[in-house]
Amino acid sequence: MQDYKRYKAHLNELEQQLAGAYHRQLVLITGSPAWCYEILNSLIDENNTLVVSKQCAIKNSYWPTRTHQILGQEFAHAVYDGFSGLHPDKLAALAGTVKAAGILFLLLPELDDLTSWQDPALSTVQSHGQNINYSIFNQRFATIIKPLPAFHFSEKNGCISNNASYVMHNKIDYEPQQNCIEQIIKVANGRANRPLLINADRGRGKSAALGLAAAKLADKKVIISSTQFKATHSSFKHLAQELSLQYNAEHKQLANLHYVAPDALLNTLPECDLLLVDEAAAIPVPLLLQMLAHYPRIVFASTLVGYEGNGRGYTIRFSNYIKAHYKASKVVTLDEPLRFAKHDPLEQHIRTLLALDAQYIELSSDELEQPVHSEITQQSLGNNEPLLQQVIALLALAHYQSSVNDLRQLLDAPSQRLFISKINNQLVGVCLIAIEGGLSEELALQIISGERRPQGHLMAQALSQLSFNNDCLTQLSARVVRIAIDPSSHNIGLGKKLLSYCESQVKSQCSWLGASFGATAQLLNFWQNLGFDTVKLGYQRDKSTAEHSALVVKCLSNKSTIIQPLKKQFKSDFFYGLLTHFKTLDWQLVSILIEGFSDELISRETHERLALLTKSNFTQFSISATLWQVVNQSPSCISQLTESDKQLLIKLVLQNESNEKVIQHLGLLGKKKLENQFKRAIKNLTSTI
Repeated sequence: MQDYKRYKAHLNELEQQLAGAYHRQLVLITGSPAWCYEILNSLIDENNTLVVSKQCAIKNSYWPTRTHQILGQEFAHAVYDGFSGLHPDKLAALAGTVKAAGILFLLLPELDDLTSWQDPALSTVQSHGQNINYSIFNQRFATIIKPLPAFHFSEKNGCISNNASYVMHNKIDYEPQQNCIEQIIKVANGRANRPLLINADRGRGKSAALGLAAAKLADKKVIISSTQFKATHSSFKHLAQELSLQYNAEHKQLANLHYVAPDALLNTLPECDLLLVDEAAAIPVPLLLQMLAHYPRIVFASTLVGYEGNGRGYTIRFSNYIKAHYKASKVVTLDEPLRFAKHDPLEQHIRTLLALDAQYIELSSDELEQPVHSEITQQSLGNNEPLLQQVIALLALAHYQSSVNDLRQLLDAPSQRLFISKINNQLVGVCLIAIEGGLSEELALQIISGERRPQGHLMAQALSQLSFNNDCLTQLSARVVRIAIDPSSHNIGLGKKLLSYCESQVKSQCSWLGASFGATAQLLNFWQNLGFDTVKLGYQRDKSTAEHSALVVKCLSNKSTIIQPLKKQFKSDFFYGLLTHFKTLDWQLVSILIEGFSDELISRETHERLALLTKSNFTQFSISATLWQVVNQSPSCISQLTESDKQLLIKLVLQNESNEKVIQHLGLLGKKKLENQFKRAIKNLTSTI
């Protein structure tokens, strides 16, 4: 056993400084796994220390499969075993559990060896058939962590202290949280339709404020909703403390506060006096809008720079909607930390290491030059920190479910290629593309038969299973993982130009270019206008987007013989789906999808029957089946109608919606008005064919 007294002495001195400063700190332990585990076991107290590790060599080790298993807890100290794999989301989440005066111990190989170290986490960014033996993410990590003002215990170099300084006798300012609680109470007691948005970094007392406000509203029925019940534990705990009640972490109801999951909330619409939505940035915006429409007194709280995702897209898409439609709405931002004092070293280190503070600078020039497109290698990106920060920030801005793991994926995933657009030397567009396919014939056949589902190759596998053609797996294809454009530069064709450039760069290598995304009318219109065909629409709404997932694809070679049958099959499946699982699909989305279908020759029998029916005193029921056949065979006839006629025929004929619901959707005054508009729509339709 080595003598670790000097390390223990350094640690004792650090703990005393942290206690006075009400701060937390990072202690890096590097060397061989055996040395790191031995020194750690000699330093840590088993009580109230969370150890995240796959190795039983560390006392009380535990490896969570999901990040949310870590969140919502507090510990005096925490340990992250990097030898189990350096997963950014787990590391960031773990840091958030450390209380004031606590330490996060991080175990890693010596920093000079980090780039070539076979990090177990690398397997998570590799598709089947890939094997990389270096990590640009780890290279950047080592470069940034070396000069940080933190303690470093090294097997090779001994104890290194980078002069961390602490302000003694810090105080916690609870006034911002108290103001937030008062604003929540105003929502409950004041006029209806005055939603409140609470934005905060982690550790600012946001969830606690929800529980404390509920305690002051004892005469009100309060519902709290969040994607993870565990995320609401802080609210229930503070409610219990305030009301001197016993708290059981398993119970979803305490006093006047009830937990209801978002999907259950919208399915049952339970009554309440106040709805609290915690971690709103993790809930799809369409679901938030449904909550907003039904509940007149509602509070949305979210972590904008957090460990599940940074919520930038949520801020733009949802916050702006609230401000535009609810003039009396309010926004409260909690800046002051409550779990620890301001300028906390550990929080700053984690944000720096994982680029959590990346902020996108929007284009400001009035005189726009033509965009300049280029491809950026992962090594170049890792060596250019300002560009990396801008790329991360722009991608996060465009996608409200971004993750801390995106940084590792961006720098290490061997299948990905990054294309960017600049105007006036400023980043305005990013397109991330994954190269898929290139698998063996044997594996391809196993995938098509359903025997195998190897990691990655998402679009290639989907196309092969739709077409039963193994070319989709043996040939290479390119899938757009994300595309993001400067918000101030939307609707001027930048996305189209960037995609066109990407296509030109991958077409010599790939047979297809495609994308998968939550389908909205606007998004599908964008892709279909660029020559992409929709070949699949998910039967169920995706939990992360609340939309049906669409797959669009474009041929880059002579492989169109695979795509054409898929287009025809999707058309047939879709029209059937409108009467079943797509019955509630948004009519604008249905209209856009129909516009992408090819016309067939309407049979003479169908044409004649429609002509005879329109000359007779037809009813909705006598003509609907023939109309369904006409639109199925010649979809373009729908696209030439007015918006109200399109909506009427899509809902009434294609989706077989009830008259009562169609009257409600269109805002008509009774069945007679519906009948008149229906006959007028039929007349307009028949004039186009």
